[in-house]
Amino acid sequence: MYTATPATMASGAAGGTVSVPGTGKPDTMAVAASSATEAMAEIVVADVDGDNVDDIVAVERSTSKLWMYTGTGRVEIGTGGWNSMHDLVAGDFNGDAKADLVAVEQATGKLWLYPSVGKGLSSRVEVGTGGWNSTHDLVSGDFNGDAKADLVAVEQATGILWLYPGNGAGSVGGGSSRVEIGSGGWNGMHDLVAMDLGNDSKSDIVAAETSTSQLWLYKGTGSGLSSRVEIGTGGWNGMRDLAGGDFVGSADDDLVGVEKATGKLFLYPGRATGLNGRFQIGSADW
Repeated sequence: MYTATPATMASGAAGGTVSVPGTGKPDTMAVAASSATEAMAEIVVADVDGDNVDDIVAVERSTSKLWMYTGTGRVEIGTGGWNSMHDLVAGDFNGDAKADLVAVEQATGKLWLYPSVGKGLSSRVEVGTGGWNSTHDLVSGDFNGDAKADLVAVEQATGILWLYPGNGAGSVGGGSSRVEIGSGGWNGMHDLVAMDLGNDSKSDIVAAETSTSQLWLYKGTGSGLSSRVEIGTGGWNGMRDLAGGDFVGSADDDLVGVEKATGKLFLYPGRATGLNGRFQIGSADW
């Protein structure tokens, strides 16, 4: 696992801001960490409120509430029941320039879309009738080059990675419309993340390999994935809730993740070929 070669950066007091090195700008994830009061789960990064700056959305385990962190504090956008959802992902599925949320309901296996209305969410819409409990590690990105948010998921029974194309009008394709983009072995990976490394407007996948604890980059081609490249030499089984987004204002997406042993939150700035050394941006119990 990458170590913090520059000086580490710890989060400030609740409600405070922390600047990303080299930018002087407050880091949304650091603000989220300093505002958190309980351990969080299902962390996603996306522009939910439509202001062209990535927000953080996460489930508070103790209360089952859903919170959004915009850089100045947190806002409750889900009053409860979110512990019953899993594989929370974000993307603009209805074409209104705001990132919506998609999640699987554990009890029913249904896939639900929660459209964003800026500072909150509107009523959910069923976009998958069932069976989504048979998949894991959902991620959202534009994987087929049509500028519409798609879903990618691992099928538990086969280890195949499937692309479910989005139509830009609030739904995703299933059944015969899904496309195989990974032929097998994906059950051996965990914490899949969609990122753009290389600034080519194609979604890539970054994932940790359970057997080796290595981190791998699968570059997107616009119609699938290319051969993988190792970007983290080991230790990644010790991380959870990996999420990608633009935190430092560079051309490449960055990676954040929680260290299991300490609950600390780390930022790994992205570059075209992988990741730079990590910074601690959250000392709260994530």
